[in-house]
Amino acid sequence: MSLFTQGLVISALGLCGVFLVLTLFYVSIRLMQRIGKDKKSEQ
Repeated sequence: MSLFTQGLVISALGLCGVFLVLTLFYVSIRLMQRIGKDKKSEQ
């Protein structure tokens, strides 16, 4: 593999990692909002 191809692979993996972390944050925020709504409805 040439250096250019290795750079493209690393860039693609980095982008996938960033989007994976963003989706995890999104899901965790949604879960926290849902848990907060459940607690408010109980009171």
